[in-house]
Amino acid sequence: MKPILLYTHLKPFLAFLVLLNLILIGCESFIEVDLPPGQLTGEAVFTDLRTAEAALTEIYALQRDQGILSGGRSGISSNLALYADTYEQFGSQSSDPYFFFTHSVSPDTRTIANFWNTSYNSIYAANALIKGIPASDALDATAAERPLGEAYFIRGLMHFYLTNLFGPIPFVTTTDYRVNQEVLKKPVDEVYTQVVRDLVQAEVLIPESYSSSERTRPNAFAVKALLARVYLYQGEWQKAYDKAGEVLASELYTLDIPLDQLFLKESKNTLWQFMPQNAGANTLEGRNFILSVLGSNYAAFNPDFVTSFEPGDLRIESWIDSITQNGITAYFPIKYREELSTATSLEYSKVLRLGELYLIRAEAAWRLNRIPQALADLNAIRLRAGLSSLNAATSEELEDLILSERGAELFTEFGHRWFDLKRWDKAETVLQASKPGWGVQSYLLPIPETELGANPNLLPQNPGY
Repeated sequence: MKPILLYTHLKPFLAFLVLLNLILIGCESFIEVDLPPGQLTGEAVFTDLRTAEAALTEIYALQRDQGILSGGRSGISSNLALYADTYEQFGSQSSDPYFFFTHSVSPDTRTIANFWNTSYNSIYAANALIKGIPASDALDATAAERPLGEAYFIRGLMHFYLTNLFGPIPFVTTTDYRVNQEVLKKPVDEVYTQVVRDLVQAEVLIPESYSSSERTRPNAFAVKALLARVYLYQGEWQKAYDKAGEVLASELYTLDIPLDQLFLKESKNTLWQFMPQNAGANTLEGRNFILSVLGSNYAAFNPDFVTSFEPGDLRIESWIDSITQNGITAYFPIKYREELSTATSLEYSKVLRLGELYLIRAEAAWRLNRIPQALADLNAIRLRAGLSSLNAATSEELEDLILSERGAELFTEFGHRWFDLKRWDKAETVLQASKPGWGVQSYLLPIPETELGANPNLLPQNPGY
């Protein structure tokens, strides 16, 4: 891909938008982004903050519409719900959703290539900002801190998801295509170390206040929330406990919101959310998950998941609906209730929200043997769901309660259930009988075949593929 020189006569701001669109949308793989030195990140590109703001907007739009964070069929919310025990796929047995449902994905599965490529394209654009913003003498240093911090946040966020999906991966920090063409995989613990480093840097640079009332750009508390999750996944229990506590202490957020209003765009439960592409549009989650009719190819909840809720749990009333057609009853999520556009947008896609932070701190407290604190945080979530308070529990009982509560609260949101089963070492026990393709390969997705062909340094392929 070498059309970049065609645009050097344009004004810097317009040229940058053209270049960014080519990077984020037009390239099949991040290693194919072979920009000549200085064409993207030269100082002329960042003569004012509009270019940085435009870059961030394009990155978020890519993730919202096509990337792993999309609520549509390309994202991990639906595909990993199928991969875990939450969702089932009916109809076509030659579709990517069916391959996820049956654990029969392969290195040439298109959705997996999309996970990889959209993530690294976002990382590439973030790296352009990380390189270009400090190099510009034209930008006000203080004003430039926020977009620079968001670039670090994006880079950390994307690598976090990639390593949880694929295991050892490249941690890419450059826009030099020659380096990217030969990049090496890093062990998971080294990826985590660099993810934390990026997020700590972002936390310093991004203020606690939001850039707008709609919370469509991350603030410092969104960064803290992701750090708390990363620490939890690392087994850094005290750090996870402390970082979650920083978020929960903020007066910006409110837990006690009626469940049927929690996913509205104005919800004070929101740490960070994606605005829909067009005015009046709502979320891709609503369009993707709501079943208005049972066609020849659809996905719905596993009935065992629906019956796993405790009696009286308001989440099953507020967040789950059903449709019956030709004697078949299918259950589906209605966290997002709007399937179609409305006069004005009512719902935005929530990437980070407060409920997870209570569950992070509850789990960290349990791991630290702080049983009363773990119960207090679990009860905060339970009481909001209309359930009774737990007054006592053994450590063994808490293990089941925390995992169950995470499943009931975070279903069909960004792969939480699959990641929980894997990191709690329960995936094989729960899934082996129901997934015909279960095997050693199930713990990691395969590296896309096209990437292995383009860069042999990514070998060996993940086990079992």
